[in-house]
Amino acid sequence: MKIIENLTTESILNKQLPINELLENSFYYPSSGFDYGIIKYYGKKIQSYIYCDYATGEEAFLSQLDCFRGYKILGHRPVRQEELVPNGWKMQPPPNFNFKQYYIHKDAFKKPFAHWVVYEKMANFSESDGPNRFSLIYIGGEGVATYQALYWSNKKTAKALAIIQPGTSFGLNWTNFNDKNGALAWVVMNNKFGIPDTIFYGGYGNGYNDFNWDNYVLSRTIRPYYSEQPFGEVTIWTRK
Repeated sequence: MKIIENLTTESILNKQLPINELLENSFYYPSSGFDYGIIKYYGKKIQSYIYCDYATGEEAFLSQLDCFRGYKILGHRPVRQEELVPNGWKMQPPPNFNFKQYYIHKDAFKKPFAHWVVYEKMANFSESDGPNRFSLIYIGGEGVATYQALYWSNKKTAKALAIIQPGTSFGLNWTNFNDKNGALAWVVMNNKFGIPDTIFYGGYGNGYNDFNWDNYVLSRTIRPYYSEQPFGEVTIWTRK
């Protein structure tokens, strides 16, 4: 991705966030926690990642910054809301949107934040270890509204999307990301600027072959997905 390859520490710190370029061919991961497995598995195809989780505080995120084996930080900084949505944004709720649950959960967690990090591969690591560079925007926010704000307002679509252990029910997610009639599916599939080519779906345990969003078919299974117990599974679904 040319924009990422041309970045310098100075431009990351002092110039405007190139939000349109970073969204152009991006991977969106709501309820991400600190799961960086998709970068391990998909880093050769996509260099720009948008993570989002309202249960993650800024302090916890910053403690995890230097966690990628084989990579050093080229630059990082906080991001202002107006850099993410320079055209402004007014929420367009899906049909039957549960505002009560949305606000109960959204407002119960950490203070919202956004941070941008660019990673560069160390010289002693090979091409097979991943891309030379990748960009990560981490947003401490709610996954459905953040997707709409970022992609709808900037007239973009995510190239790929992850629904991995999203915290449904006892995991304290206010809505079911897997539900094809749910809020996330509506926001993603009703984006007039396009829909993702690929969706990663999975989590702990196994048996993740039941993803049923319209127009997606199973193409591959990653097992094990996690390096620690339980090993988990992720299925990869591509658009028909």
